[in-house]
Amino acid sequence: MKTILASIALAFLLSSCWDEGKLQVYNKIHNVKLENISFGDISVFSSLLPGENTDDVLVSDFRDKFPKVHQLEFYMVSNGNRVYLKTKSKYSLEYGERLTITITDTTEVINPLLQ
Repeated sequence: MKTILASIALAFLLSSCWDEGKLQVYNKIHNVKLENISFGDISVFSSLLPGENTDDVLVSDFRDKFPKVHQLEFYMVSNGNRVYLKTKSKYSLEYGERLTITITDTTEVINPLLQ
C-alpha cells in the first residue's frame, strides 16, 4: 500500500513540474517550399508548401527548462535548389504559451554553413 501511495505522490509531483507550450509555423514565402523545419532540437514539420502551416506542435519539458529560445532552422527549396538556413532572430516559447512563427519574403535568415 505504501508503494502505491508513494508512486501516486511521485507521479503527481512529476506531472506538476512538467509543462508544455505549442508551436506553429506558417510558410508565406512565394514559390518556395520549406523542408526539415526544426526549432532547436524539436522537429516541427517535414515539408511546407507556400501558404501552408503546421498543426500545433506540442513542446513538452520540465517547467524549469522553459523558456525555449531558438532560431527556426529549415531547408529552402526552389527550382531544384536547396539551401540550409536559420532565422536571424531567435524565438522564445514559454510554457503554457502558443508561439506562431511566420516565415515571409522579408524574414531575415542566415546560412550558417557560409559563416
